[in-house]
Amino acid sequence: MVYEQIKAKLPQGWFQKEQQPSIVEPETVPITVNLQPPANLAVDSIYRKYRCWTGNPVSCEWTQKTLAQNPTAKKCQNCGFPTILVPKTEFRGYKGRYRIDSYVGSRGMGRLYHGTQLADQQPAIIKEYLIPELVFNAEEARDCKQAFERLAGLSLADGRIQDIRLNFPWDAVADPVAERCYLVTSGNVDAYPSLRTYLAIINRPMSQRDVYRVLDQVLQTLQFLHGQKFSLPTGQVQQGIAHGNINLDSLLIMADTPEFFIYVSDLAIWERLFDLPTSKSSNITYAQDLVALGYVAFYLLAGSTVDAVNYLPLDPKIESHWPAIEPAFKAFLFRLLELDKPFANAEEARQSLSQVFTLLPKEILIIQAAEEKTNNKLYRPSTIILSIFGGLILCTLIWWIIQKLRQPEVAVENTVVCCLENVPAVPPGTFNYTGEKDSTWSFIRRQSNLILQNQTLEAKLKESQPKLQLNYQPEDTLAQAIAKVKSRQSDFAIANMVEQFSPDLRHQEFAYDGLVVFVAFSYAKRDKSLPQALKGQISIEQLRDLYTGKVTNWKNLNGANLPKLKVKLYVPQDKELQRIFEQRVLQNESAIAEFRNLIQQQKSNQSITEPIVNITTLPTLEMLRQGLSDFEEDNIGSIGFATLSQVFGQCSAYPLAIVNGNKPAVQTLIQDNGKSINPNTDLCDDKGSYQPDIQVFKTGSYPLSYPLVVLYPGDNNRPPIGQKFADMLRTAEVQQLLEKAGLVPLNQQK
Repeated sequence: MVYEQIKAKLPQGWFQKEQQPSIVEPETVPITVNLQPPANLAVDSIYRKYRCWTGNPVSCEWTQKTLAQNPTAKKCQNCGFPTILVPKTEFRGYKGRYRIDSYVGSRGMGRLYHGTQLADQQPAIIKEYLIPELVFNAEEARDCKQAFERLAGLSLADGRIQDIRLNFPWDAVADPVAERCYLVTSGNVDAYPSLRTYLAIINRPMSQRDVYRVLDQVLQTLQFLHGQKFSLPTGQVQQGIAHGNINLDSLLIMADTPEFFIYVSDLAIWERLFDLPTSKSSNITYAQDLVALGYVAFYLLAGSTVDAVNYLPLDPKIESHWPAIEPAFKAFLFRLLELDKPFANAEEARQSLSQVFTLLPKEILIIQAAEEKTNNKLYRPSTIILSIFGGLILCTLIWWIIQKLRQPEVAVENTVVCCLENVPAVPPGTFNYTGEKDSTWSFIRRQSNLILQNQTLEAKLKESQPKLQLNYQPEDTLAQAIAKVKSRQSDFAIANMVEQFSPDLRHQEFAYDGLVVFVAFSYAKRDKSLPQALKGQISIEQLRDLYTGKVTNWKNLNGANLPKLKVKLYVPQDKELQRIFEQRVLQNESAIAEFRNLIQQQKSNQSITEPIVNITTLPTLEMLRQGLSDFEEDNIGSIGFATLSQVFGQCSAYPLAIVNGNKPAVQTLIQDNGKSINPNTDLCDDKGSYQPDIQVFKTGSYPLSYPLVVLYPGDNNRPPIGQKFADMLRTAEVQQLLEKAGLVPLNQQK
C-alpha cells in the first residue's frame, strides 16, 4: 500500500498514535522522500495520465477556461484534470474556516490562492495539492491525506516565534470528499514570486552581490532549520530537519524593498508526499540542502537553467557553462556544490561566505547624459527648471535615506518582544509572588501540555530565564495577597482586576477572562431546551432574581415566556468567582446576603423544610455534566456560572449572552462569519468555527469580563521584577500559551 511506502520514507515512529510524543535524536534517522536534487520531480511526469496540451495540468490555463465556459465544471474539458477552486469556496480546518478569494497561480506540486481566515478576516495563502483519481486509487488517496495531516506543519518545539524567513504553515487540511489537500499560511508571504519567476521577470542574470545576499539569507535559514528542535503536527519532536526541496521554486523573494528578502518554503516532508507512488526514493540530508543551494546560485548567476544556444540543461561540472565571476566566489560555490572539499554544515558555509563579500565587484550605476547642442552659452529655461527639479529630487532622496536609517531604531523600540528569552533586563535572583487561592492564575499555572507533554507554564518560564527563581505563595483572599505586596513579603501579585487598586500599586494587563452563565445544551430535547426558550440571553436582573431565591420556577422569570421547569442553581467552588459574581451581578448588600444564606443553608442543612431553591456548589466540570443530566433525566432547568477559560469548548452547556440594563445583549463567543453564536449553533460539531470575541473583552462591553493583571509596587527602590514578569507574560510566545490554556489574549494570535 502507498501508506506503507510513505511510512518507509520517513523516520521511524512518525506515524505512531500514542499520546506521549517521542523524541527523535539528531539526524540518527534520515528522512526519506522521492527526490532528485537539485531539480524537482516534474509535475507532468506525475500527472502524465492526464493528456494535458501544455504538459503540466497543475498550471494549465484550460482549467480556468473550462470554468469560464461552465462555472459548475469540476474537470478540465480537455483532459479531465480537476479545475481550479472557484472564489467563495469555503472549507474547515483544525484552526478555523477559510475562504478562497482568487487564484494566484501554481508553484511546485500545487496551486496557490489568495484566501481569508474567516475567524478574524485576516489574509492567508492556500496551497492546493491534487490527488486525482487517474493517478491515485482510493486507498492511495486516503493514505496520502492521512500522511499530509500528520506531517504538513512545523513549529519550534519550545514555542518560540522566530522570524527566520522560514514559511511556517498555519493549518493543514485534507478534504474529506474531494481529491485535494490544503496547506494554509497566514499573511501573503507564500504568494511572493519564486526565484524562477523573478529570473523570468528581470530577464538577465543576477549580480554576484545579489547572489551573495541570496546565499547568506538561505544559509542562515538552513542553519536554523538544521539546528533547532521542531514539533510536528503529530506531537512528536525532531532535532533538526533537512529541507530536502531547495530549488528556484521553493525560494521566494520579496523584492519591493531596497534590500530584498528570501523566504524558504515547500519543505520536502509534505511537498513530496504527492510524488508518484512508484518513484525512486532517496534519503535527504543536510549536505544535500547545501548542494541544492549551490545549484540555485549557479542558475542565478547564469540567469537561466538551460543553455541559450542548444537548450540543454546547464551543468556546473562543465567549465564553459560558468559565467565570468570572482575566483574566490567560484571557489566557494565549488565547495557548496561538492565539486571541491564540501562544507561540514550550513554554519561553516556561511562563515566562509562572509570572507568573500569584500572581493565581489561593487555595483556601480552609470548614468549617461545626452549631449545638448546649443548656439549660445546661456542655459535654456527648461534646463534651469530641470536643474531645480533635480535638486528637489536629490534633497528628497537624502531625506528618505536619513529616515530609512532611523527607521530600524524606532521599529525595535515599538516592536512587542516575541520570545521569553528576549525580554531584556530581567533581574536575577529569587523572588516571591502571590495571588488568591483557587484563582484563575492558580488554575492556569498548573496546566501542562501547553507545548510539550508534562510541562507547565511555570516550568516554561523558569526554563527561559534560568537565573530567575519565582516562588508562588497564594493567600486565602485577594486582600491578603495585596497586603503581602505592600508589606514587602511578596514582590508582586497576580490578580483579576474586578475593581481599582490603591494608587501606591501599579498594574499591567496580560490577558482577559470573565464569568459566563450557562444552561444545559441538550440535543435530545433541543427545541424545548432553555437556550431556545431564553433566546440565548439573560439579564443581570433576571440572574439576581434567580440567585437570591425570588424565582424558583423558570415560568415565573420576569420578562420571559418560559416552560414550567424547576430551577436548580449551581455555584463554582472558587471563592474568587463567587466574589466576582456578587460584585458584578448581585451588586447590593441585601442580594449578596440572600445569596450567601442560600449557600450556607445548602452546606449546613440547617433548613428544616424543603429549601426555597436548590443551590449546589461543585467544580466547573461537574457542574457542566450535572446540569445536562438534570435537564434530560429529571426535567430540571439548571443554571450555573464559571470562567470562560474553563467553559469554552465544553459543548454540553450553552453560554448565555448577558443583558445589562438597557444595553444590547453581549455574547462572549463569535463565529467565523463575524456574528455571535446563537442557540442554533452546533457547539459540538462546529468546534473550530467559533472563538472568544476579543473585542468585547478589550472594550469591556461584556459586563462580566475583567483583565488579569500583574500587580506590583510603585516603589522604584525595589527590583522591577513585577514589571518584567508582566513583560514576559505579554510576549507573543506566552500570549499563545495563555490562549491555549483558555484565557483571552490581549490581541488576536496568528
